[in-house]
Amino acid sequence: MKEVINTTMLSRMISTTDATVEDYNPCSEPDILPTTSQFYNALGPAGGISLYTFGALNSVIQTFLYIILVKNFINSLDKTRLVPTLWVTSIYMVISTFNLISLFLPQANDFLWLAYKVYVGIAMGHFVDLTLTLFGGESAMINHVGEDTPLSFRVAPCCLCLFLPKKATLTKNMLRLMRGSVYQIPYTESLCLIVMISLQLSGYVQSGGISFYSPHIYITIMLALSFFFGLWGLFMFFSITKKFNLLGSYQYNKKSALMRLAIIIINFQSMIIDTCNKFGAVSCMDGRLSSSGVSYLIKVICILIESLVLGCVSFYIYYKDPVTQM
Repeated sequence: MKEVINTTMLSRMISTTDATVEDYNPCSEPDILPTTSQFYNALGPAGGISLYTFGALNSVIQTFLYIILVKNFINSLDKTRLVPTLWVTSIYMVISTFNLISLFLPQANDFLWLAYKVYVGIAMGHFVDLTLTLFGGESAMINHVGEDTPLSFRVAPCCLCLFLPKKATLTKNMLRLMRGSVYQIPYTESLCLIVMISLQLSGYVQSGGISFYSPHIYITIMLALSFFFGLWGLFMFFSITKKFNLLGSYQYNKKSALMRLAIIIINFQSMIIDTCNKFGAVSCMDGRLSSSGVSYLIKVICILIESLVLGCVSFYIYYKDPVTQM
């Protein structure tokens, strides 16, 4: 009886958060995301309650695991590694929380996703700091690699960038370029976020449309370039460490692989799903959700599953075996 009452209360709470949906025709507005009540009504009571419960449970689990990690890190890590490690391991808790908020506020999805990317950019910078700390600084890393050892700086996602040297030695200037490429992500994306919101509030641009006359597409391109450039810098650190088998005692390869998965899977799947939607590969849901709404639903479910799995794996790597603590 209690469950029936609680389900009814949640249903009423959601259905009264926005306007009525009598005239809602999602298939005629493919770029419009649903409101909270429209999204809930499209899923139905069973689907809606199940999805909201799963999202809340995942957020609670990730928060609980992170609290355990924080206590463990405080007792086992020195100050130089404590703060960066806390940032890196908080990614899964943050994405599960942002995803939960997005479930209750579907139309805020674009803003929340961009805010999360800013957060990930900060975490990526801390992972770079952590890497250099483990090496003992820039000079120590260069000595480990060898001052005369040739390296290819054309790694994914900049394999075809001709301005990057194909065969060059690792110098402090190149290291600082790699670091700078990662550090710029949160600043560039924060600026784009401010500009995007300002233009939308002023009525000069609407998200979702593809037009060379709209500032939205140029902001999107700038975000992509910033992200790919930062990804190149981070992957260079991964590549160098793996190639010369360095930092093995810290299980660095496991942690870098986990970071790589978290960034690539979650970010690139969003790009792929959005691209499929723009070119008509995603259809509306039987008059209940627009194609953008269906794309949003796919992303929400994928992120729920991925954050749960990756968050648990991260907890195991950073907590289970003391040797793997960075």
